[in-house]
Amino acid sequence: MRLSSHLSSALIAAGILAAPAGFAADPVKLLGFQSMPFSAVGEGKKLSGPGYEFVADLFKAAGIAFVAEGLPFGRVIEELNGDNAVAVFLTRTPAREQQFTWIAGLIEDDGFVFVSRSGSPAVTSFDQAKTLKSVGVLATSALAAQLTQNGVTNVDPVSSDELNAKKLVSSRIDAWFTSSTQGRYVLKQEQIAQDAVTIGPKVVPVPQWIVGAKGLPKEMVEKLQAAFAAAKNNGRYAAFRAAVD
Repeated sequence: MRLSSHLSSALIAAGILAAPAGFAADPVKLLGFQSMPFSAVGEGKKLSGPGYEFVADLFKAAGIAFVAEGLPFGRVIEELNGDNAVAVFLTRTPAREQQFTWIAGLIEDDGFVFVSRSGSPAVTSFDQAKTLKSVGVLATSALAAQLTQNGVTNVDPVSSDELNAKKLVSSRIDAWFTSSTQGRYVLKQEQIAQDAVTIGPKVVPVPQWIVGAKGLPKEMVEKLQAAFAAAKNNGRYAAFRAAVD
């Protein structure tokens, strides 16, 4: 029986079929979308950013070949529904639990927050956000969906969180809805003083995980998990967190 090259690669990666001399299994697609500090997509779909660099180092430490590519969020999800892809990060939710392979918690203590200007009351709930004139949010994102699902309709969607931060401090929006990790990172990159804003409490927990396709070989997942555990022991993970926090 003649097997397709795609099926042969999958069987070899799973250890079911022996690789013939000179055969190389397809490298894993390491994917990311535009969401700093986790990943950034540049010219030619090139990936960069602290999260991407950390995950790429895990692949290298595990001895797993990969090709990196930056894609729109929807395309990343499509690839994860295949059998040979890993994403730098994805929010782990009950609805997604059985859909993918959850490899390791990249930032498990992340959460969605409202950021307001210093001197204004901290925004601590969706109900409070409904009373504001405008809430900035990243367009076509899980954040925008969260606002809609919780009845917040006074939204001002934009293409980047850098723009949200600038609009907030210039009083063009009343609050900015973002993740706590992304918000702190953007404020630092835009050189906006911490005392110029108030970051409210987490209103929705959003653990961010390194995630793979459901069909990833068990051995590959275990190698990446071992590399992640080693990174926590040797200080590499602490250095990553220091870069994004």
